[in-house]
Amino acid sequence: MAFRSKKRKYRPPVEGSLRRLAGQSVRDERDKLLNDTLADYLLLIMIFWLLAGWEWFHRWKPLPAGAEILTGAALLVTAYCVVRIFRMRKEIGNLNQAEKGERRVSELLTQLRRKRYVAFDDLLVDQSNIDHVLVGPGGIFAIETKAYSIFGNGCVGVDESGVLRLSNKPALKNPLRQSAASAADIAKILKDRMRRDFDVIPVLIFPGWTLKGAKAETGVIVLNDGMISEFFESRPTVLSDDQITNICSHLDQTART
Repeated sequence: MAFRSKKRKYRPPVEGSLRRLAGQSVRDERDKLLNDTLADYLLLIMIFWLLAGWEWFHRWKPLPAGAEILTGAALLVTAYCVVRIFRMRKEIGNLNQAEKGERRVSELLTQLRRKRYVAFDDLLVDQSNIDHVLVGPGGIFAIETKAYSIFGNGCVGVDESGVLRLSNKPALKNPLRQSAASAADIAKILKDRMRRDFDVIPVLIFPGWTLKGAKAETGVIVLNDGMISEFFESRPTVLSDDQITNICSHLDQTART
């Protein structure tokens, strides 16, 4: 005998997965620091001081040395945790700066809708995130935003040997390679889903920095936030409206995972 399924009396007003937002991976990492790591340090301090207090409360017992030992341990643990917490402040500040940079770039990319461009933010691919993907008449672009603090002369560029430099100092963690890898990931996703090859162009954006002309061909386009509109609007048309719609339909699935 088949039973009729009970009709739900209430249901959520919004169901299904939603697109990820600009800077969401950064916010997730910052929240993990605040909610997990910071909480662990504070809990560790509290536990040791509770143990020390318990020993002092029972000082009358035959082994009073436990109070001094636990108090010393509590002091050491407190000092260690305080140092770690102060180091977290800088990391959280960097994450806040990164989130603000990604949101700034996302706002500028969204304005390109008038030129038939579609932007996707914070795509998760193989446990890493791609800050933005832009699809439009000018092609497909994998965009990484680097909201680094400005120092020195504030110029960013590529030298003769193909090294990205910030104020004449080599950039850390090789952003050029990261950007190229992001473009390769998007190209692979599209090939797996659409059974054809696409040319995905890697782009690096440094909000607030002054662009110094690249002297070596790296395959990665380096821009600042003030150049976004002019660069993408001046691209020659390589994709039709139907192609853009088809590509976006597949990327939209990735953006909602």
